[in-house]
Amino acid sequence: MSIQFRITLMFALLLCLVMGVSAILINSFLLDNLIEQQKNELNLKGRFWIEKMNESNVKIETEGVAELEKLLVSNRKIEVLLLGKKKKVLYTSLPSSNLNEWMDALERKAEKRQNRNIWIVGSDDYVVVTLPFKNDEKQRLILASPVRGLKDIRMEMTNNILLIVLIGAISTILLSFFITRSMVKPLHKLTREIKKVQARRFSEVQLIPARGEIAEVSNSVHSMAQELDRFHEIQRQFLQNASHELKTPLMSIQGYAEGIRDGVFVDAAAEKGFDVIVAETNRLKHIVTEIILLAKLEGEENLFAPSQHSATDLVARAIERLHPLQLQHNVTIQVRSPKTNDIVYVDEGKFLQALLNIIGNALRHAKDQITIEIKSGKRQLQIEIQDDGEGIAEELLPHLFHRFVKGKNGDVGLGLAISRAIIERSHGLLQAENGPLHGAVFRIVLPLYRQPEN
Repeated sequence: MSIQFRITLMFALLLCLVMGVSAILINSFLLDNLIEQQKNELNLKGRFWIEKMNESNVKIETEGVAELEKLLVSNRKIEVLLLGKKKKVLYTSLPSSNLNEWMDALERKAEKRQNRNIWIVGSDDYVVVTLPFKNDEKQRLILASPVRGLKDIRMEMTNNILLIVLIGAISTILLSFFITRSMVKPLHKLTREIKKVQARRFSEVQLIPARGEIAEVSNSVHSMAQELDRFHEIQRQFLQNASHELKTPLMSIQGYAEGIRDGVFVDAAAEKGFDVIVAETNRLKHIVTEIILLAKLEGEENLFAPSQHSATDLVARAIERLHPLQLQHNVTIQVRSPKTNDIVYVDEGKFLQALLNIIGNALRHAKDQITIEIKSGKRQLQIEIQDDGEGIAEELLPHLFHRFVKGKNGDVGLGLAISRAIIERSHGLLQAENGPLHGAVFRIVLPLYRQPEN
């Protein structure tokens, strides 16, 4: 069963339930309302006629009765019983056969149901209003309207209301069907796009135009497909680059080993071959070690043991370890530290490795000077490392932190990828850009450590 049919069916059932309850309530309260209105109408007209008779000298038997008949002209039948002293019938519109029943009912003061306005006379129910006449309780005007007529009116009104509600319900269900269809249609298209993701056809996934929450899901699916496509491309490039980086030292090792075995390299050449084999083996070991480290940083959860450290102290320790490289490149390093809180919550060894990679990269590209500025804000700490070199090539900048992406004078191409993984696992952010004048700028943003309150 499709979601469109289920939504429409649930809406129709809910509408039928509401209509049924509404019909019961209307049918229950409508008759009471009609009876109350009829009573008020009879009461109003009767009092109006009595006041008019009291103010004039019109005779009841002739002109008064005519005035009363004019006043009681209605689309509903109204019975009139005008009683004088000693219950003398002055005027009545009742047939003679019913008059005795009314007089008997009047003697019994009328048998009443739950509603005191309803009198049972014979086999019929009446809405009855009794009014004193000429300031004398012994002379009364009795006006009665049969309830049967009100029931017919109630039935007619109920049928009309139900007909209108039924037409409205059918129109609403049809409208809801088309509205649901317009809502479900993007879901069907979205399902097709998700199947493309399942089939790994990430580049073919299209953005489905929609509104509301469906638009958010559509945007999420499209963004996910683009990210998966990029990740798939990065994985492919990673395999290619890794194969190339591993293949080069292996070919050197194999070539020299076979040359020494076959006697091609002897004496000094053989010694040089052994040196190359050892150097390439160490390089191969370094590449494999960094690949394993990067895999651990992106996969293992319990690899980090964070604690409180001063960012200024960590930077100073990294510079101290890179002092031989600094002397080799003849570059000066200037550090600007904040006077406020600079405590961060990081893994000491891992974060030092990230700093070594970034500052070492700056040392290899700087001409004369590197500036390291540590800025402390309310919630974040920022470490900005800027060199005065040539900067980063624009085509390389978007892929700088990808694996095996090497710039000028690069080694393996894993150092910056490892640094980004370490900083992101420390709940931080690593960015790179070219400075406003010259050189590259690497910016590390970390949350400041807040001492928990007792």
